[in-house]
Order: sequence, then structure tokens, then C-alpha cells
Amino acid sequence: AMRMCKRREMASQYEPCSNERWQTVVEDLTMRGFTLEQLLVFYKALPKLMPQWDPAKHRTVDVVRQAIIPDSADQRCAYAVKMMGGLKTRPMTMVTHNWSNLFCDLVAATIADALDEPDFSLIADLLDTNSQALEGALTPDAMQRTYWICAFSVNQHASICAGNPGSTRDPATDLVHPTCSCSLEKHFNETPPVREDGKGISCQMNKFDDMIAYLASTDLDFSQVIAVDRDFGLFGRAWCVAELAEADKRGMPQRLKIHSRASLETAEHWLSDLKIQHMQAARPEDVQEILAKIPDVEIFNGRLQEILFGKAGLFVLRSNLDALQQAEQVGNFTRLAAMLAPLSGPCKASGLLDITEVSEDMQVDLEIPGREQPTVGLQESSRDTCKESL
Repeated sequence: AMRMCKRREMASQYEPCSNERWQTVVEDLTMRGFTLEQLLVFYKALPKLMPQWDPAKHRTVDVVRQAIIPDSADQRCAYAVKMMGGLKTRPMTMVTHNWSNLFCDLVAATIADALDEPDFSLIADLLDTNSQALEGALTPDAMQRTYWICAFSVNQHASICAGNPGSTRDPATDLVHPTCSCSLEKHFNETPPVREDGKGISCQMNKFDDMIAYLASTDLDFSQVIAVDRDFGLFGRAWCVAELAEADKRGMPQRLKIHSRASLETAEHWLSDLKIQHMQAARPEDVQEILAKIPDVEIFNGRLQEILFGKAGLFVLRSNLDALQQAEQVGNFTRLAAMLAPLSGPCKASGLLDITEVSEDMQVDLEIPGREQPTVGLQESSRDTCKESL
């Protein structure tokens, strides 16, 4: 109720940018959502788009550089535009994530949101072992849920496609990510024309806060999903945390999706000491820009701990489910685990926990025999990568 009051208050106070060209770019970005159905179509096409595709190795940055950019080069558009056949689509949910996250996990976290699952470990396994059964668990309404993910919704051809200043590499082949030769004009944070504050008007990567404000103020149900990587590196990225704080400020519904409870337990000790001034970004000046927006850093850090661990914090809400919600999640977990059982053999025989042993206060990672354990490297957030050439 308190969040809804905050949401309504912030919506009533919303004012668009006085610079009409800036606001036009903002509103164009807000119509680049795509359906979960189209995200799954793209995911299933990855082995064709990226012959070296390995869900246990390839991160979002790898998919952007080697699938999203090349496959949209002919149209030179945001991939979301291609996914939706040019149909302007308003998102119901914005997904905050970091580009060093396994791409499989990003998709699994998005599916977990549609299924109302808090964790995505089983879903990640099902994506590559029994995707047909997984799709069968998604209702038609769930398949038509719309999302905004920067990798798809920002036009990479108007920004980063032509350069790779960090010489990022494919973790499977060790080859440097290719660049794109499209001739579309690039617009970065300082590309003229600029606003009074020096920010490029045509740049798409410096308008995320404006986009959140517009969508939250014109749709009180607009929400945020935080797709957390297995190492919880997202919380060390300044832009990701800034998005989280902006959504909280506006009273938006926020839903945390993690790989498993076990991964949370290993990270909880350092999460309790998060400080915005210690976070990283691809450019040091980005951290300074974020800090400049914060009147009192210590108050912000305290609020960040409230967002994560307070009475209504994201991690606390995960554990404070009522009995009915817990029973429903156990049922969902059992159903997902049952989809995996025929693929991994009898659970006990393969060293896995029998699904009948799962209770409401347990979370189990099922390993698929023969599947390589994931490797995660480069720590960069979604906006970090977009801003790498700013």
C-alpha cells in the first residue's frame, strides 16, 4: 500500500523533459518492448546465429556482439524492432541485468518472472534440455508478457556496434568480438547536439532514468525485474544499482530473480556492506556522474540496505511468503524438477536430491550430467557496455 501511494505521488509529479527532441527519443525507447514468446524464438535460434553457442559459457555481451548486432545489421535497428516486426510495443516490465551474466540465465530469469518463480536454476537447465516442456508450462498470457531489456531495446547500431575498445573476447573461441561495418550514424553521451547539461540529445544510452520515470508515471503497473547473476556481480555495478534505486524511488513493483538460494547465502555477507562510492563502471566518470546526482551518499547507502534487507526489502520479501505462496512455489519447483527427471535419470542414482524431499524452505540446484559448469568472466553492466565508447 505504501509503495502504491509513492507510485501515485510520483506519477502526479511527473513532468516530461522541456527539450522536445530529448523527450521524443525517451518515448521512442519506451515503445521497444517485446514478448516473452519472441525472446524464446530468438533463444532457440542462437545455435544458428552463433554456431559456437554454449549456454554454460556465453554471456550477454557475447550474444550482443555475435548474434544481436550481426542479425540486425541489414535493418540497422534495435533488435526488439525486428523481433516485433516493427510493431511498437510498450513493455510491462524492465529487466535490470549486467552484461557479464550468462545469457541463458538472463532468459531464464525473465521466464521465472512470467512463471512467478523466485529462482531460475531449474529453468536455466530446462532451457537447453527440455525447452518444449518448459514452453508448455507457460500460459498464453505469460508468453505475451512484454519486457524491455537494453541489449534488445537499445539500437546497438546507433551506438557501440562499430567499435570494441575493450577488446572483449568470445570465451569459447578466445577470438576478439567482431565489429559491425554498418554506416548508421553513432550517437554517444557527448555527441552534438547536446542539452544544457552537455548530454547528447540523440544518444539512447543516457536516458534510462527518463524512460523509467515516463513508463512508471504513465502505467502504475510498470515493474522492474532484477536478474541477478550467479556471482551477484550486478550489485557491484554502479548503473545497475542506480536503476534499482530509481525504480524504488518511484514506488515501482520490484521482483528479484536469483539463480538459487545457495548462491544468495554465499553473497549475503558482502551485500550487507554495499556502498555506491565503491561500485564500478566501465568509465570512472560514470561513477562520478551517479555520485553527483546523490545529495547524501551515506543516506543513499542506508536506503540501499533498506531496499535489499529492510522489512519490505527485496531479499526479505523472498523469504516472508505466506503458507499458500510457499506451497505454490514448492508445487512449481516439483513440477519443474519433474521435467528434468527423465533427462537426468533417477535423482538418487545420479546423486541428485529426490524431488519428494523438497520443502518450502529448501532450494536445490539439479545438475545435468555431462553439462559443463558455467564460467562467468567480464564484469560489466548493461549500461556499462552501452557506454563503453561514450
